[in-house]
This record gives sequence, C-alpha cells and structure tokens, in this order.
Amino acid sequence: MAGAAKPASADATTTTTRDPAGLLENKLEQLNSLLWCFYGAGDGWFQDAGEAHRENLLWIASDLAREAVELFQEVSPAG
Repeated sequence: MAGAAKPASADATTTTTRDPAGLLENKLEQLNSLLWCFYGAGDGWFQDAGEAHRENLLWIASDLAREAVELFQEVSPAG
C-alpha cells in the first residue's frame, strides 16, 4: 500500500487555513502522476485495465483538472 500523501511543497497545505495556491499545486502534482501512469509509463497496463477501469481513471483525471481550473481562478488576479 502507498504511504501517506504528501503535498508538493512544504507550503502547499496548512492546518488552519485553506490555501488555494497550495491546493492547486497538489492537484496538479496528482494529475501529473495519474497521467504519467496512463501515458508516460508506456507499459500498456492502462489498455489492459478494461473499459470500466479506464473510464473511472479518466473520470478521476477530469475531476482533478476541473478542480485545478477552479483553484487557478481563485489565485489568478482578476482582470
């Protein structure tokens, strides 16, 4: 089993306040790792996983991307 999740940087999460920039950093790291498994690993496990698992994995990636967009909008200067 994998170890505990760790933020991309020491400042990425806090226990007392919600830090959109840190959360965005974490979401992008998670999405990067997930997509690396689909494409970067190149060992074919994604194709072998079966249609239902592929759809669920793509759903996870889509959710992470949507959440990253929402967080980006929070940290971007209005303009």
